[in-house]
Amino acid sequence: MSLDKTKLIYLLLFFFTDALFPSVEKRIVREDKKSIIIEFYINALSESDLFPSTLLMGLPDRDIPKTNVQYYEKAKIPFQSMQQHASGLQWTNIQKLKNLFIGTLKISPFADDNHYFKRIRLSLEFKTSSNNHRQPNSSEEKFLKNRVINWKTAKQWFQKSKRNINKISNFQEGKWYQFYIENDGVYSLSYETLSNAIENISNIDPRSLSIYTSSELGRSRTQNFNQNILDNFFEIPLYIDGEEDGYFNIEDEIIFYGRGPSGFDYYQNSLEWNQNLYFNRNSFMLYVPTNSELRGKRISSAVQPESGVLLDYGLVSKHIELDLVNLSSSGLEWVDSPISPGTAKPIIIQLDNYKVGSLFNLLSRFKGHSIDNISSSNHSLKIMYNNVNGIQIGQTQNWSGNGFRNISVDDQNTSLEDGVNIFYLMNTSTDQNSLPYLDYFQVEYAKKLNYDENFIFSSPIEDQNIKFDFGSKNPENILFWDISNPTNVLNLEISDSGFCTVQSLLDYPNQFILFNKNQISDIPNIDLKVTQNFEQLRNTNIQADYVIIGPENFRDATNDLLAIRSPSIFASLETIYDEFSAGNPDPMAIRSFIQWTQEFWISPVPNNILLLGDGGYDYRDINGHSSIIVPTIQVQSSRSYATDDLLASIYGSIPEVALGRFPAKNIQDVSKFVEKVKSIEKSPTFGPWRQKVTLIADDAARPEPNHGSIATGQSHTINSEQIGNLIPSGIDIEKLYMMEFPEVSDASAYGVIKPDATEALFNSLKNGTAIISYIGHGSPYQLAQEKLLDLNRGDINQIETGTKLPLWIVGTCSFGWFDDPLNDSFSEKLIKAEMNCASMVISTTRAITVVGNERYTKDLFEKIFENGIVSDQSVGIILQSIKDGTSESQYFHLFGDPGLKIPMPKDTLLSLSVSPDTLRTLEKGTYYGEQLKLIGPSNGYVSLIDASRGVERTYDVYSETYSISYSLPGANLFRGQFSSSGSYFEGEVRIPLDISYSDDPAKLIVYLHDSENEIMGVVEPIRLKGGSKIQDNLGPNIFFETYDGKRLEKNDHLVEDEDLVIRITDPIGINLTNEIGHEIILTDLNSQKTFNKTDQFFYDKNSITTGTILMRSSNEKIDIKIKAWDNANNPSEKSIVLNRIRNNSLEIFNVYNFPNPFSDFTQFTFELSKTSNIQIEIYSLGGKKIFSLNKANAPAGFNIMDWNGRSAFGNKLANGVYIYHLKAATEDEKASFLGRIAKFK
Repeated sequence: MSLDKTKLIYLLLFFFTDALFPSVEKRIVREDKKSIIIEFYINALSESDLFPSTLLMGLPDRDIPKTNVQYYEKAKIPFQSMQQHASGLQWTNIQKLKNLFIGTLKISPFADDNHYFKRIRLSLEFKTSSNNHRQPNSSEEKFLKNRVINWKTAKQWFQKSKRNINKISNFQEGKWYQFYIENDGVYSLSYETLSNAIENISNIDPRSLSIYTSSELGRSRTQNFNQNILDNFFEIPLYIDGEEDGYFNIEDEIIFYGRGPSGFDYYQNSLEWNQNLYFNRNSFMLYVPTNSELRGKRISSAVQPESGVLLDYGLVSKHIELDLVNLSSSGLEWVDSPISPGTAKPIIIQLDNYKVGSLFNLLSRFKGHSIDNISSSNHSLKIMYNNVNGIQIGQTQNWSGNGFRNISVDDQNTSLEDGVNIFYLMNTSTDQNSLPYLDYFQVEYAKKLNYDENFIFSSPIEDQNIKFDFGSKNPENILFWDISNPTNVLNLEISDSGFCTVQSLLDYPNQFILFNKNQISDIPNIDLKVTQNFEQLRNTNIQADYVIIGPENFRDATNDLLAIRSPSIFASLETIYDEFSAGNPDPMAIRSFIQWTQEFWISPVPNNILLLGDGGYDYRDINGHSSIIVPTIQVQSSRSYATDDLLASIYGSIPEVALGRFPAKNIQDVSKFVEKVKSIEKSPTFGPWRQKVTLIADDAARPEPNHGSIATGQSHTINSEQIGNLIPSGIDIEKLYMMEFPEVSDASAYGVIKPDATEALFNSLKNGTAIISYIGHGSPYQLAQEKLLDLNRGDINQIETGTKLPLWIVGTCSFGWFDDPLNDSFSEKLIKAEMNCASMVISTTRAITVVGNERYTKDLFEKIFENGIVSDQSVGIILQSIKDGTSESQYFHLFGDPGLKIPMPKDTLLSLSVSPDTLRTLEKGTYYGEQLKLIGPSNGYVSLIDASRGVERTYDVYSETYSISYSLPGANLFRGQFSSSGSYFEGEVRIPLDISYSDDPAKLIVYLHDSENEIMGVVEPIRLKGGSKIQDNLGPNIFFETYDGKRLEKNDHLVEDEDLVIRITDPIGINLTNEIGHEIILTDLNSQKTFNKTDQFFYDKNSITTGTILMRSSNEKIDIKIKAWDNANNPSEKSIVLNRIRNNSLEIFNVYNFPNPFSDFTQFTFELSKTSNIQIEIYSLGGKKIFSLNKANAPAGFNIMDWNGRSAFGNKLANGVYIYHLKAATEDEKASFLGRIAKFK
């Protein structure tokens, strides 16, 4: 195709110099106590480069500093940008973080729709004050040092913390009994209920008893930021019949007004229903003090005015809201039942003592939905009264889509019935795909005051005193309470003539309850709290850096992890709920607990918190499938999502601590996870895999432009290239770009898969890599439309990392969707795999924009390799450092232990050099190094890597051709091992003929470790040139061995699960470049499948001529062929057939004698599974022993023993048939074989 028909979207030029810079760079020009100047340099290669740059700025107080920004070098955007072009700067998240005021500053590079600025200069001036400032403690410094851009100055601005010990509950000795209620109302604790739980209740002075509930009085806690920690318990007033005598008698009972989890509350002078989405019952605590002289809070009498506005009714609200379905299986939106087209849903409401002729208000809410759950259907709903053809209430509501709509009617004058009323919710839509759901139905009406029923009502008027008219004298046992303030319930007296005057509140209408104390709900049982101390966590005496939050039954399984993370503590959810939400399972209790640790525990306070348990969206287990153990926070927005960040976002939207979650469902999950962390921390598997990062980029050709643009498709690879430029040169980079792998047609949604890419990823994981980075399309169960990984295909079972456990950073949509109660996401499967797959996983919980995905992923790598070195921070703190308070940053979660660090060396060599400075093909070079980290013997690994090479790939989309350019890693020219016994080390390398022959230099990387520590280094640039030719036409020698070095030949045996060692040796070394046609290829002759084993070859320690490949196979029979090349490109190949032994017992195989029949001489051949002492005895058919052959310590494998055909006396045998008995014996095992042999002459 001609060039003019080719759309060249990008032409990326990569210059391999001593330093590679990211496409967005920031640099501090000047910093002092009063100001800072920062410059940004932008080279827009993809959408993420145009995303606003974010800075976390330390501030001396809440005031925003004087800010000045200057823009330079306006340039045209080299691609079609899909972003909203917001320009300028914006301050957000002005909050306190670890006792330092901070602000997030966002600077956009956009100039206009088609241009951006390549250089931006930012100047800030601070108003400094020394008031109440201090230096950071170790916890604060660790958390913020590498995050706050002006740390040099800001570290002087930490606020002096104040601890308020009044927040600690100081109860005297006593016992606590817990019970629950579900609805607002008056309840009683009878003598019978109390006596069933409390010993000697009759001896207890009832005047000492108290009842407490949560500070929210039963409702769920606010999720607003910057809240003070409230007292855990609020005492409510009681009315106790018969307490005056100081004894609890059988007729006595406790009566109180209590609120359930949901109910009507006043909000901005309006009575609104408060639906609790987290729990279905409210916890109360009955306190029985040991000291009977104490006195509990009691209901007092109200001050009643002499007169008021006369009313014979009150306003009563009825609310019907059945949460049955969560249509998104996410978020907080629960609805009732659907209303199909042409049908009506009846709502039956009992309105006793309705004041005839009065007006009423009605409010009903509906959610649009479609039968096919995809299309935007048209809905038409109306409300009919009494029957489907009756009176219409309000207007018909017409809309389309899945939004909410209300039918609201105020002051309706339709006459209702005193008693049963039926409203019909009718779907009159002609769209047969319409399926709206009822959310709730609510009626407010006037109830005539009466003594016949218990009811709650509110005052119809405000700001005026009222005189209620009940129509007659107050009957016995009727009580009338003002419950406007549930913590200060007041008793109201009704006069003999049936009137009651009430003093009006100033800010909102009064609420009242009238009831017959003989007709109230009795609490059926109360339970003694086993733990009577509500200060296990809520105290000021704890110091810990690491906290595990999980259910109490997980505690013991975490002991080993707590020991590793000491100082640490296990905070049980049960205790958190008891001490921070009065026993209610409110997720915000976790936030209050975390806030307590930061404000009241001994400094340094916790930085890392592990949430140990599965999350979900069904807090109340409505659908019966909830798997919630440790709740997350569901955010309801245009796209609902789950985030743990809001559990720790205390003073603003940026979390106060680093979080990780392990989604355990049971103790077995916890035990396996703890063992994995123990293995990583206590007995890490060292090796060169910890010096390697694998970058994976989605295919540029698919599924764009249907799911984005051509630029979107290319951005995955471009962003991976930018990440590669952030990785220090001392780290080996492997690139598995989907563009490099062939397509195979299949029946999937996109018609193709790339099995070679999947196989390459499996091999990479098996060989070992420290970090796996993926950028591209994905879902909770799949990576890439070409199914790079597919959970439904069983790919999780094909991953074999062993103890080489990588950190996964998966920049895609929903890979970490952990709140589905029925299905584990891929992230959950990876982290829960027993001693396999992953040490940690960072991924998103929901679909994320391309720009957000790439920008936050790049931010992560900038933090991991900040200043060109591997960060020594925990991965939890690294992830937390990119959080900027946006919803997309809240998508990113760490699955695993937040205290784990990057599985790579943090220390580098003192020196490393190569001699000569220019290496020639087929010649030797020597490397020398020095280090001080490892004392004593150590193992080393060395790799010589050729220069990276730029490639350009073209592809077609809708008959148009596009191209993309990127770099691929250079060939691995040498990969060997060496030993060291001190600070200095040296070794040799040999250069193959297959080098790039370019002017770009190579590099040599070194990795060393002992049993506890590791270190790495790099020397570059290394020049490579062609050398002199040598006379060598022979390929390498290939041998097959057991792990302990025993040579194997055709038809030998291997013990079950024993690994096969393939040894390849050549005087001039083995070609490891992996160049096409020169790979080390293993062919399975049973299946005819081929496998590239080049990357699995390592030279023996201190050798440049011989090395091995370890082959793991569980096949009953091994039938393989190996082909390899030496450094002069001479090939050779060898095949072998091996059989498996089921166990390691002594066995004899393949016994033969030849010739048979024999005349004068024969040989016995056989194979042994173990070294043994051998005896062959010859017998006549009559059982007479003729001769005996013996061989001591016959080796395992193939053996030959000769017999001259004579008897023990040297006589020739007569013609005929004889029996031979071959016996093998070790110290503790025996085996034998019987055979026939014939003499004929």
